Amino acid sequence: MIFRYLYLIALLLPMVVSGQRLAVPHSPLLETYLLEEPMKSGLPNFHGNIQPLVLNYDLEQERDQKLRSFVFSDTAALHRFSQGHFFDYKRKWFGLELNPIYHSIARYGTASGFTSELIGGVRGDVLLGRNFVGHFSVRGGAFRPVEHVERYMDRHNVNPGQGEFSRHAYWRTFFDPSGYISYSPSEKFNVQAGYDKVVFGNGYRSLLLSDNADQYLFLKLDTRVWRLRYVNMWAKMRDPRPGAYSKLASFHYLSLNIAKRFTFGMFESIIWQGGDSTGVRGFEFNYINPIIFYRPVEFSINSPDNVLLGFDFRYRIGKNNHLYGQIILDEFLSSEVFSSFRARNDSTVQTGWWANKQGFQVGIKGWNLFWIKNLYYQFEFNWVRPFTYTHLTIEQNYGHNNQPLAHPYGANFMESVNVLRWRKNNWLFEGKFIYANYGLDTNNISYGGDIYKSYLLRDGEYNHEMIQGLDTKLYLWQFRAEYVLNAFWDLRVMAGFTSRVQESAIHRNEELYFFFGISSDLTRPFDDF
Repeated sequence: MIFRYLYLIALLLPMVVSGQRLAVPHSPLLETYLLEEPMKSGLPNFHGNIQPLVLNYDLEQERDQKLRSFVFSDTAALHRFSQGHFFDYKRKWFGLELNPIYHSIARYGTASGFTSELIGGVRGDVLLGRNFVGHFSVRGGAFRPVEHVERYMDRHNVNPGQGEFSRHAYWRTFFDPSGYISYSPSEKFNVQAGYDKVVFGNGYRSLLLSDNADQYLFLKLDTRVWRLRYVNMWAKMRDPRPGAYSKLASFHYLSLNIAKRFTFGMFESIIWQGGDSTGVRGFEFNYINPIIFYRPVEFSINSPDNVLLGFDFRYRIGKNNHLYGQIILDEFLSSEVFSSFRARNDSTVQTGWWANKQGFQVGIKGWNLFWIKNLYYQFEFNWVRPFTYTHLTIEQNYGHNNQPLAHPYGANFMESVNVLRWRKNNWLFEGKFIYANYGLDTNNISYGGDIYKSYLLRDGEYNHEMIQGLDTKLYLWQFRAEYVLNAFWDLRVMAGFTSRVQESAIHRNEELYFFFGISSDLTRPFDDF
């Protein structure tokens, strides 16, 4: 905890970041731009599936201009109010931008009653010379969650998508700092370090590495050569259980723009615990090796560490559409994966091996759907087999701070995500429907959905199929309307409703809640599960 405060102080000092390259944090208002503009501009080496993004400064300025042009009307009063950032200081070699974080939401739900959120803070960007840029955010506040989020917090002792919180009689309170610094000595190489999240993927979810869990300490090396982009990242994860050993991770990601329309990526992650009963193991220097897929074919250290492999792609269809997908391989033994084909002719062949741990994602997104200007859409399907991301010990599972590093459902699920979003001047309207089918654990047996249970708790070696356990279905509808008051601050007024139904053979949780508020918080809500 002390390190977090020291790190934030260091970020606030004028010792960070740049004018020629800019590290762009996650922002809902930029999502449409980041989909459209790089492909329209014909950039040969844009890899939008790796976030936070590092864009050319000229492209960032163009993004600012485009953002303002489609967000604001031409009324003089609004133009004066939206003239700039809350605090903006720029010189030839130094720049500082500060904007307030304010988030106030009131809700009424049929099961939760009245709930609310009150969050405040500040975020900013610091620029120094031509090679450094830094982004930081300090936010905190008090909230009372809706019923299904409160159940999650009580069960996992963590705030979804964030971290620790404090319990009070009525409120939950939290403090959530984040930030990173970025150094680009050339257009070919970038270094990022900080306490934040990194995302690999093009989808609403990611099966490789997502923003589902809390922030973590990381160091990321990003190299671009020709049409290649290669990322090496090391991170320190956390297991909050008393007496738990530290968790360390190494990530490799190689992205190749095969053609102007097609991008293909290869992913590798290695999770290992920083100590065991024999003493502190610490950082494994074998994992400094920058070659991707080095670990799966290297057995000299006789390591039990958790290795995941993955692949993803993005293909542009026509002018406005992007087909994308991912494959995650936790374990893959072809004789077991395809055993069902052999079982058709041989009744002695067993199927459903527990270690068939794989998953995939396929989706399509784009804009101007049905030739309606500014109508954005995204349709996505995710499918992950039981026990994927799990390990012998919790210290080596694919999780951080009691949350999965990939998908919020963990494993043993299938999910459909459908989003429509339309913008007009200052207005934004969004409709979202999520359907999920997953299996829950019963009778102290792990059916492979909860990655925070050892796979030793399974029931047998074979006959493990999708959605085993307590078959549970989730239906989530959400509609929201936003009116942008200030695009520099990302300040907007919002209202909408959410309908959530979770049902199985033994329970049914149903709630409809309406919400209204004002927000400049860029952190997306992690309640869509």
